[in-house]
Amino acid sequence: METGSQALGLCLIAEPDRFIAQLLIRFAEEMRLTCVRAKEGEDLLALARRIKPDVIILDAEFPGDRIGWEILRSLKADAETRHIRLISCSWLSQAEVYSLGGQLAGHLQKPDISYDDFAAIMKKAGVIKKMRKDENPSQLSD
Repeated sequence: METGSQALGLCLIAEPDRFIAQLLIRFAEEMRLTCVRAKEGEDLLALARRIKPDVIILDAEFPGDRIGWEILRSLKADAETRHIRLISCSWLSQAEVYSLGGQLAGHLQKPDISYDDFAAIMKKAGVIKKMRKDENPSQLSD
C-alpha cells in the first residue's frame, strides 16, 4: 500500500483473482495511488461509502450478495458514491460490461492488461490528471 504525502488518490480494487489483483495494485501504486483490495463477498457499497475512493476497479462478475454489475448500478444510484469513477476489469467484452452496468469510466480486458492500457484508462477517466515529464507509463520499474 502506498503511504505518505506522495499518494495521488485512493483506488479500491474489487478483483477476486489474486494474481490479477496484485497486477492492478502494482500498476496503481506505480501511478502513486493508495490501494485497498476488497475481499470477496464484502459489501462494496458500504466499503465505498466508508473509504471514499477516487476510483473503483471492479470485476463485473465480482462474487458476493450482489455480483459486480449489480454493484455498479448501486454505486451509480447512491448519492454518496455516484461521483466515484468506475472501471470494469472483466473477461467479458467492453460491450457486454457496458450493457450490464453502463456509466463506466473505462474497461480493462482480462487477461491482457498492460501498464500502458491501465495508465491510459486512468488518465482518460480523470484519475491521473497529468504525469510529470520524466514519467513514462510504458517503463514500469521493477
